This record gives sequence, C-alpha cells and structure tokens, in this order.
Amino acid sequence: MKKVLIYAQQFGFASTVVGPLEVFAYTGTMWNYLTGADFEPRFTVQVASLDGRPVLTRTGLKIEVDVAILDADEPDVILVTSCGEGIESCLQLSAPVIPWLQQQSERGALIGSVCTGMVLLAAAGLLDGKRATTHWGMIDRVRRCFPSVHMEPDQLYIEQGNIITAGGGYAGNDLALYLVEKLCGKEMARQCANALLLDLGRSSQSMYAGIMHHRMHNDERVQSIQQWMEQHFASEIKLDELARQYGMSPRNFKRRFTDASGETPLNYLQKIRVEAAKQLLENSASQVEQVAEQVGYRDVNHFRRLFKRHAGMTPARFRAISR
Repeated sequence: MKKVLIYAQQFGFASTVVGPLEVFAYTGTMWNYLTGADFEPRFTVQVASLDGRPVLTRTGLKIEVDVAILDADEPDVILVTSCGEGIESCLQLSAPVIPWLQQQSERGALIGSVCTGMVLLAAAGLLDGKRATTHWGMIDRVRRCFPSVHMEPDQLYIEQGNIITAGGGYAGNDLALYLVEKLCGKEMARQCANALLLDLGRSSQSMYAGIMHHRMHNDERVQSIQQWMEQHFASEIKLDELARQYGMSPRNFKRRFTDASGETPLNYLQKIRVEAAKQLLENSASQVEQVAEQVGYRDVNHFRRLFKRHAGMTPARFRAISR
C-alpha cells in the first residue's frame, strides 16, 4: 500500500484536509462495502501538523493529527493543504517544512498542494519555472510573491513532474481522485468517486473563477479597455484596431494587457464571451447555435471548442448541470 501524508496547517480550511483524507482512506473499501466485495485498501493515511499537536482550522474545528511532519516516515505521497489567505504567516510558521519538502522531492516523493498550500512548494523552489495553480482569487498575490512560477488560474490541477498543484477548497477532492487514478487505475478512481458521490474528471475552475481575477490590477488604461470589451463583446472586434483606438501599437497593447491582467487580449475576449454564454445557457431556452451567435460567434463548432477549453465542459453539459 502507498503511504500518504497530509500536512494540515493552522487556521487553514478543514475541507482541504478531510476531503482528501476520506478519498484516500476509502479507496478500495467504501465501494467494496456497498457492493459486497472484499476490501482492497490501497493507502495508509496519516495527518501531520508542524509540531504533532492538534490543528485549529478556520471554522474552529480542531483536527487531531498522527505525527509531527518532520518525524514522519518517508511517505510516497505528500499533500500540503491550504493555509488560507495568510501566505506570509504560513511561510514563517512552516519555515522548517520547506527544506524537508526539498528533501522529499529529491528522493522522488509525489508532492501535491491544495489551494494556498502551494506557497510552501514555491518557497522550496519546486515550482521555479514551472506551471502551477491555486485558488483563482489568490493568483495575483501568489504571482507577486513568486514571480518565477507560471500561475494558471483556470486549471483545477496542474502536474509538473512529481509536483501537482490544485485550486482552492474542494479541489482537494479532485486532486485526491486524480492521484488515486494515477496510482491505482481509472476503475479504482471511478469506484471511489461513485461511492462518495464525487464528480470524476473535472479539470477547470474557470466556471467558478469567471473573469474576476483578470480585473484585479491597477493599470487604469487596461481596465478601461476591459470595460469596453465587456460592453461590446458581441460585436466583431479587431484587436489591432482596438490597440490603435487606445493609442498603442498592437505589440505594446498585447504586452501591456497581458502584464496587467495575466491574460492575452484574445483569450480575455473569449472568456468574456464564454461567461455571457453561460448566462444564456443557464437562463434562456436558446439553442446552442443561437447562443453562439448572440455572444459573437457565427461558427458554432468553433464556439463549442472555445467553450470547452475555457469552461472545462461542453455547452450542453454546462446547461445540464446548471439547471
């Protein structure tokens, strides 16, 4: 059996500890119980804190732990859970864990993070020059702290070698299911998901993030351009002409827009249109072809591809689960 160690942080979110804990603990057991099959547990799971003492979570729930993290036996899988929005205090309080994570990575452990737990991986240098994600609302703060990490707010989880980062909160369940599939096979992950009534295969947090995280900056001209795009998205928009409208060359326009918002102008326009399409799919009876045209796309197949890229599912699937 694989050994899993979950690092619970003071004042973090209980869901990022308890959810993955249950996914790993019930793999090979819960489905088997429900179907009358023999138990086949695949993981032993321990919860660790910095000092081996109970952890107090954000809601006041106290979580008992099994071990101090630096005293843990060499685990196969390490999961660093959320520290909430207190990034600076997390880096200070968990400073002894940073070199330990470096050592565990060097010996080949599979290391994952949920939400802002990824700042410890970043501080350990495990994400330098790599793609990573966290809760969409924390992207800009993490970027400022760790500019060498390529943050991608739309992804639910991102795997880079033996390092996997996941979005916020209950994305920990998605990450745990992904690791079950990676280590035990797709059928075992499907059984675990069915037993716990979890969705299997989610890969995007864009349907929750929307476009808000791209507006969290201080460049007033780019904010003005974003506002214009949000008001005229259904029209034919030529980005080179928009750049000249705001007194910039196309190259400078793209660079400045991307630096401020974290997204290219074209992708931002696509996201605006997808967000508008979500509203229409959820609140109107319009056919997908009509929705596509109302948000600026005449080619419905192109629209379907863009929608799936940004929303993580087809327009039909989005409509089915949002009603």
